[in-house]
Amino acid sequence: MRASNTTASKRPVWMKKRISWDARSGEVRSILDDLELNSVCVSAACPNRPECWKEKQVTFMILGENCTRSCKFCNVHKDPPEKVDILEPGRVAKAVKKLEIRYAVITSVTRDDLPDLGSDQFIRTVRSIKEKVPVVPVELLIPDMGADERLLKEIAVSGADVIGHNIETPRELFKTVRPGAGYGRSLKVLETLRKYCATIPIKSSMIVGLGETKPGISSTMKDLRNAGVDIIYLGQYLSPTREHWPVAKYYTPEEFQLLKDEAVKLGFSVVCSAPMVRSSYRAENAWRMTQNAKRRTQNAERE
Repeated sequence: MRASNTTASKRPVWMKKRISWDARSGEVRSILDDLELNSVCVSAACPNRPECWKEKQVTFMILGENCTRSCKFCNVHKDPPEKVDILEPGRVAKAVKKLEIRYAVITSVTRDDLPDLGSDQFIRTVRSIKEKVPVVPVELLIPDMGADERLLKEIAVSGADVIGHNIETPRELFKTVRPGAGYGRSLKVLETLRKYCATIPIKSSMIVGLGETKPGISSTMKDLRNAGVDIIYLGQYLSPTREHWPVAKYYTPEEFQLLKDEAVKLGFSVVCSAPMVRSSYRAENAWRMTQNAKRRTQNAERE
């Protein structure tokens, strides 16, 4: 593995969280196990899992546990992909109802091995949730789908309330830490989603601390805004194991605030920027902020 130029020292105090589990977290785990469902909360070793599961905020991961890409920062398994489970969308919807989830987030591993790259499973999962619990908003966090416009259009009109695709890192590191992906391809995905999602928010996120430069972050934020992204998340990269890409820098809370200020000036509707932020963290709050902003705009236009 090619390491970044420098490796950060031990984790600073602002990156340490007190882990606390309660009965609600156990209920989430039990229902996921009973319904044989995966979550990115577990697969990606998310540090916010105890906090989120206490609030029954879960990011479901469909299409199995094994990814066909080999991003060097990601903890998701790289074993041969599993057979698509056609009953999975119904079980996700059942879990959303049983857990009384207020806002459902669905992501997946990348499935380059499938003819439709997994797009149909996303669409059927949205429809299953909307049929079983129609009042629950659904957010999709999708792979790049090869930037196939036909597949992206089908996802865009699936009935999802937010659609996201993560850029993850600036162009300067893309080929090194995201082999198999492409910076330009990800931008095209977001541009295509914007083209077909006239009324719903488009979302993307970045993890920082892999060795990127500040100009690289700024340039990426500008590219995301120009692609039509409404919601941007920025969080600190944490290396899952010693075998993964090392942390090159720990950004301070003050630096994250400066990044937020910059993103706000660029015109993003919602900016979530802090050390422990991950792409699904408090996703319902971000969506509600976009809805409130939309209502304010509509009221102003009527006056």
